[in-house]
Amino acid sequence: MKFCAVEHALPSKLVTNSDIIREILLKSKNYLTGKALDLLEKTFEDLFEKSVTSIRYHREGNEKALQFGVDAGKKALESANMLPDEIDLLIYVGVGRGFIEPATANVFQKLLKLKNATCFDILDACASWLRAIHVAQSFIKTGMYKNIMILNCEFNFKEYANFEFRSIADVESNFPTFTIGEAATATIVSPSQEENEYYADFKTWGEKHTLCKIPLPNIDEYSDGEIADKVLPLTFFSYGEKLFRFVFSKLCRHYKEVAELSQFKHEIVFSHSASDAMSDRVIDTCKLGRETAYNIHKRFGNTVSASVPLAMSCAIKDGRLKQGTNVLIGFGSAGVTTAWAKFKFLSCSAA
Repeated sequence: MKFCAVEHALPSKLVTNSDIIREILLKSKNYLTGKALDLLEKTFEDLFEKSVTSIRYHREGNEKALQFGVDAGKKALESANMLPDEIDLLIYVGVGRGFIEPATANVFQKLLKLKNATCFDILDACASWLRAIHVAQSFIKTGMYKNIMILNCEFNFKEYANFEFRSIADVESNFPTFTIGEAATATIVSPSQEENEYYADFKTWGEKHTLCKIPLPNIDEYSDGEIADKVLPLTFFSYGEKLFRFVFSKLCRHYKEVAELSQFKHEIVFSHSASDAMSDRVIDTCKLGRETAYNIHKRFGNTVSASVPLAMSCAIKDGRLKQGTNVLIGFGSAGVTTAWAKFKFLSCSAA
C-alpha cells in the first residue's frame, strides 16, 4: 500500500487559551462566586500548561464544516494526480457528522463527484482514521479496491461544548472539551509493487466506555451505567485525567508486548494529539526517542480522528516524512482502544 496523498484543510479562526477562558468565565458568572471564578480561571490556565495546549482553529461564523471536507478531498485528488472517477472506494471516518444515518460518506461522494466509488462510514472515536487505514490495507491486498480515499471532517466544538460551569468539580469531566481543534483531512491509498511492511494492532477495553462520550437523547436505552448521575444529550464529556492515566498504562504495555512493533526501527512517530505532554511521556516510557516525535497538539489542539493524518500532511510539507521513511503510529482512543501501527511510507510520486 502506498500513500498517494495526505492533505488537510483548516478553518480560519485562531483561538487562544485566553479566548476560551474568557468565554467560560462569561457563561459561568451567573452560577459561581467571584472567588470560584478566579479559581476556575487559574485551574484552566494550569491545565492548558500541563497539556501543552496553546492554539487551535475553529470555524468563523460564515464557515461551514462541509466546505473543509470538500477542500481536503479536492487537494488530495490534485496531489495524487487523480481524477474523481479513479476513486473506487470512499471511507468517511470520525466523530464529525450532521446525522446518524445514512453514511456521511454519501454527501462527500456526491460533492467530490466520485461517481465510481461506493462508500461507507467508520466510527471509532479518535481511532477512526487508523481503523480505516487497516480496512483499506485489507481491501487493497485482496484486490477488491484500487484507489481508496479516507476522509474526515472533524468539526465538533461549538455543537457539543458546554461553557457553563456550575461548580469547579465540572472541570473533571469538561476540561478536554476546550482543547478541541477543528480540521478536515483526506488520504488516498493505492496498491504498491513494493512491500510497505504494514502491521497494526488494536486492543479494546469496553468497560471504560464511560470515560469519554457524546450521548444521544436515548442514552439510557444503550448504556449500562455512566459515571455521572445525569449526562446531557449531545454534550461532550471526558474524564481526561482518568482516561489519560488508563490509556498511558495500557498503551505502553501494548507496545512492549508486540514484537512486530517494539523491534521495528522507526524514524518518525505520530501520536494522537490529545496532549503533547502525554505523547512525550509515552515516547519516553517506551524509549522511542524524542527526536523521532512529531507532535502537533500545541499547533492545532486535539483534532480527534484528524490528528494523525493532519500531522502526516504537515510532516510531508516540511520534509520530515518522505519516501521510505519508517513510520510508527500510536495512540489511545475513547472506548477505550489502544492502537499501534508501523509501515514504510511509500508515495505515488516516487513510483
